[in-house]
Amino acid sequence: MVAPAPETEVINHALAVLRKDPTHPVRFRVNDMDVELRAILRSNRSGPGLGSQMAALGPWLGESLEEITTTLTEGRRSGGSASAPEDS
Repeated sequence: MVAPAPETEVINHALAVLRKDPTHPVRFRVNDMDVELRAILRSNRSGPGLGSQMAALGPWLGESLEEITTTLTEGRRSGGSASAPEDS
């Protein structure tokens, strides 16, 4: 039986660390490459995604930066990270 390559052991260890706490990315080095491994957590959101929320607002009507930032922040808090909906 062939022993696993050292790179495989490093990656497997990083995966084990990430599984213990998937909210924090794990950084490690393989050969001459720095790598960051992160989990993409699925959202349990029950409402529409951020793209749908923004589409529901309609076209831009001169909202201030503060209003736009509030909308984006609320969408991010609700787990909005899906792709924007297709144009009809």
